[in-house]
Amino acid sequence: MIRLVQSEQAAWDAFFGSIAAQLLRLDAKRGPEYIAERAAEIADEMLLERRERCIERRAAPVDWLGPAQDQ
Repeated sequence: MIRLVQSEQAAWDAFFGSIAAQLLRLDAKRGPEYIAERAAEIADEMLLERRERCIERRAAPVDWLGPAQDQ
């Protein structure tokens, strides 16, 4: 598991809940430990990707952030 700052906890919880529900529907034969561990792994990956996108947005030039002018 990754370390979360307080502001990321709600996002991680939402990812985890959504993924766990999907895993239960897709593979209900698996045990609860598998579902919880796999959901946590996927939620971690999603949160890391979210962090990367946020960093990319902060580093992006200002003209990239808005719509193009004069089109």
